[in-house]
Amino acid sequence: MKTQKFAHRAVPLAMVTLFVLTGCSASGGSGKTETRTDPVTGPVTVSRDGSVLTVTADWGGCDEAPRLRASESSTTVSLTVRVTTRTGRGVVCPADARSGPARVTLREALGSRTVTDGTTGRRLPRGKA
Repeated sequence: MKTQKFAHRAVPLAMVTLFVLTGCSASGGSGKTETRTDPVTGPVTVSRDGSVLTVTADWGGCDEAPRLRASESSTTVSLTVRVTTRTGRGVVCPADARSGPARVTLREALGSRTVTDGTTGRRLPRGKA
């Protein structure tokens, strides 16, 4: 009898553990997305011709790959990382964190313009290509 009681309790516990480990979202409506802006935290890599900027960005299980956005002026290029997240009832997210490149092509080559983070205003260092 004790084995049956334990087995009966183990199934709900296993399901709760599975939901917690996978990051399952059971709140909200079905198929909603939210977009957030994250700061650029590392150096900016500039392509040889100066037209493509690359940064390393982080995202999680329910996030789409980050998009790098640039706002250009004659003296500065301001970068922001945009991440879209799926949420809602029935959305199951793997419990993983990823990191990878996010790129943007500038309208004009970077040249001597300063690169800043669009969320903090902080000047960003240039990394090696």
